[in-house]
Amino acid sequence: MSSKSFLTIDMGAGSLRAAEFEPTAEGGVRLLRFGVKPLGLEGSSERARPKALEKAAQELWEEAGFTAKRGLVAAPGFQVLSKPIRLPAIDKTKVAQLIKFEAQQNIPFPLEEAAWDHYTMGVAKSGEVEVLLSALKSEVADGMIKVAKAQGTNVELVDTAQAALVNAFRYNYGDLEGCSLVLDIGAKTTHALFFEGEKFFIRTINIGANSITQEFATETKIRFSQAEEIKLQKGLVGLGGAYAEPDDPHEAALSKIARQVMTRLHVQVKQTLQFWQKQQGGGNPVRVFLHGGAGIMPYLPEFFAEKLSIPIEYFNPFIGVEIDQDTVDIAGLERVGHTFGQIVGLAIREVANCPLEMNLMPGTARLQHDLDRKKPYFYGAAACLVASVWVGVYFNNTVHSAQKAENSDLTNLVETYSMPYGEIVTDVEALKKRKAEADQFNEWIEERFLWADVLQAVRQSMIKTEAEMRRSTGQQVGVWVASFNQVDADEGYEDSVVGMYGGMPGMMGMMPGMMPGMMPGMMPGMMPGMMPGMSSMPVGGAPQGVTGEPGNPGMGAYGMGGYGMPGMMPGMMPGMMPGMMGMGSETNKVVGSKERPLKVVCKAIDMRDVDPTANNRLITVLVQQLKISGLFDYNATKPRDLEDYEKEGLQDVSEDKDEEAKARLKTYLFGLDLVLRNEIEL
Repeated sequence: MSSKSFLTIDMGAGSLRAAEFEPTAEGGVRLLRFGVKPLGLEGSSERARPKALEKAAQELWEEAGFTAKRGLVAAPGFQVLSKPIRLPAIDKTKVAQLIKFEAQQNIPFPLEEAAWDHYTMGVAKSGEVEVLLSALKSEVADGMIKVAKAQGTNVELVDTAQAALVNAFRYNYGDLEGCSLVLDIGAKTTHALFFEGEKFFIRTINIGANSITQEFATETKIRFSQAEEIKLQKGLVGLGGAYAEPDDPHEAALSKIARQVMTRLHVQVKQTLQFWQKQQGGGNPVRVFLHGGAGIMPYLPEFFAEKLSIPIEYFNPFIGVEIDQDTVDIAGLERVGHTFGQIVGLAIREVANCPLEMNLMPGTARLQHDLDRKKPYFYGAAACLVASVWVGVYFNNTVHSAQKAENSDLTNLVETYSMPYGEIVTDVEALKKRKAEADQFNEWIEERFLWADVLQAVRQSMIKTEAEMRRSTGQQVGVWVASFNQVDADEGYEDSVVGMYGGMPGMMGMMPGMMPGMMPGMMPGMMPGMMPGMSSMPVGGAPQGVTGEPGNPGMGAYGMGGYGMPGMMPGMMPGMMPGMMGMGSETNKVVGSKERPLKVVCKAIDMRDVDPTANNRLITVLVQQLKISGLFDYNATKPRDLEDYEKEGLQDVSEDKDEEAKARLKTYLFGLDLVLRNEIEL
């Protein structure tokens, strides 16, 4: 017995057929043994069929001597609904959902009571998806599985007789050209299968050889079993015409009845042929293969050859199958080989990918099959678990003994190294403290230069803004700082105006008694930020002939385009916080945050006479340049309206101009909120 052998079982309406195969090294199958048992009229009866199958299976297994423990079953055509349907052209992801809907509409019993499957045959010229739907009652499938299991065979697949015959034809006659028709005439139904290239079409016709037996038994008033026996001995298809009737009355009656039944079958075949040609775009068959138990009835090939005008031959399912000459009765196989198409088609499913694969195993049976298939693995896993437990116990005992010895050694070492360890811990703590102090000093050193970096970024942003606006307007442009963070400089000093009028980092604190906004050394009456002899051209230069602007002197030479910082005097030291030198301001105050941004007031030359939108564009460009400098928060840094205290404090800058200055140069004020990426704690 081969450990890889398996059974294929055809539980037809009139006969129970089974064969044992084994895979070959070449990827094919080898027939080891076979057997056939007739079921009689009970095989076609829903009520009597289960017991008839059980009895026939028990006798067949004993006579044939099957040894395989795995099996594949083909359900008979009269119990299977096989229906081609067309689905509209839809998204592939929705095909499964639509097929389930179509199954509910086409299967004549509840879907939860059905074992069903489908096969996508292709796409029609109209774009519709052609699907073959097959269904079987779950209780029927369970019954067939139970019959095989009672004989020690575990069923792994439930196929349909039609699908198995398709696979057998493709396996044995796949290289034929033109259209071929297979007529599988069974006991209760006939399957008409058309093949042309990669296309195929199946139709089940409810006419079979039992119709001949039943009509003969009714006419002669004998039992069905007797009529079946007489049919097998004397049955033939009458040739019609002027032929003389047989002398035997039974034979004469059978010939007439058989011709009448086959004539009705021929009408159905012709209708199927028309549907194949018109709806499926198939061609006219160039050959017909006869298959099934009724196929060997005398004069049946001649009858269809006359009616269809097509050459007739018998279907041979064993063309591509090896046969074990030592175990197979060749003569017996020749008598029944024309009925073994489903048997061979099932065997091919075991060794190859087939053109039409169906599986009508019920859900419960599939779960049981999966469980049975996994049982050896469960047993192996249990054995491994037990072994791992014992290994774990042994390992734990060994490790525990080693740990006890090592703990004893470590106890002695602890006593030896406890004093040095304490000294090391003390030194480490001291080092941590010194490192924390060093980190604090480094942080203070880095923060020292933050103000210089901020002011340098403001200066560079204004320079780039002037250049950008000069390119876009073609005019001289000037922008400078009128007030920098006045609110933080003034906080804690009532009525203080330190930091106004261009007070910038590095500006020396006001000396006691100085006027607000005056720089050390300034003469009374001088403008903020001016020194004797300083140029007063705004950043970028004013139009030709303009020498300055009251309220903004010195921004050309010492402003954004001059020594580097808005409103800075030459020699002022960068890095000093605005308005903070000489002030006793409070400490631990965070500035430059979203809640406390740096409040900057800028002044620029009014260019609305040149371009009505130029002033707004200048503000936009300046804010963008500040954002991309990297020091300021991109989203929080923005322009703003001037506060009331800023307007009042800068009133002399914005309004105290003589008529001559106003005529020469117009300016405007706007505010900025600068939010630092790294806040400053004062």
